[in-house]
Amino acid sequence: MPVYDPGPEIIETSAAELRKIVSWANASGPGPELQNIVLIGGWAVDAYNPYFGSVDIDLVTDDRIRESLIGYLTTREGYHPRVHYPVNTVEKVTPYGEIILDFIPRETPYPYEGHREIPYTMEILTGNTVFRNVRGGAGILVPNRSVLLLLKMKAAWDRTYRILHQTSADVRWEGMKKIKDCADILALIDPRRGGREIDLEILGQEISRAGFLREVIVQIPGLDAVRDRYRRMDRQEIRRVCEDFISLL
Repeated sequence: MPVYDPGPEIIETSAAELRKIVSWANASGPGPELQNIVLIGGWAVDAYNPYFGSVDIDLVTDDRIRESLIGYLTTREGYHPRVHYPVNTVEKVTPYGEIILDFIPRETPYPYEGHREIPYTMEILTGNTVFRNVRGGAGILVPNRSVLLLLKMKAAWDRTYRILHQTSADVRWEGMKKIKDCADILALIDPRRGGREIDLEILGQEISRAGFLREVIVQIPGLDAVRDRYRRMDRQEIRRVCEDFISLL
């Protein structure tokens, strides 16, 4: 399976864009902008274990902040709406590639692929966020480690389902992003880098509703591309850490 492998230049450019967003929020008073913006995705993982970073930026916020921030980015920072994509998505073309900024509403339903009967929204973030510094010192709210892990497990599950059932518009891209999601999972459960700080009660509550998420962890040791992406554990360590983690669920 192809490996998601953007160059360091685009990753550092994305980090700089994230710092601009944080600076905008800090300068946009008197409203508590930073209290209503939650960073999720690869950059949130990087705030816990900076092993790789991200290119795209994923933010959960309200309509007012989304509209205000999109207005700023499109008029001052060279962003433009993505053609054929939802109004919640903008992009910036840089010399190193494009950076996609996705805004996710808290209340929008995001059911599990193949299990649409199980309700799921970003309201899971309520009461489960912490301020952390991401690369370059930008302080922003991110999910706590346990909820971020659940978000990554859901992302990997959904991508796997779409690949297997051929419902993805771009299977190759979906496969590469799945590998990155699985590597991010390893980064979050790595016991030498904070993986023992996971709140098993939070995890247990969700997995009691969505037991199939265990399958995401089960498959990780067999994915060589994941080990190639997350190089802080060898094959044996990955298998042991995943088995230990599953035994706790």
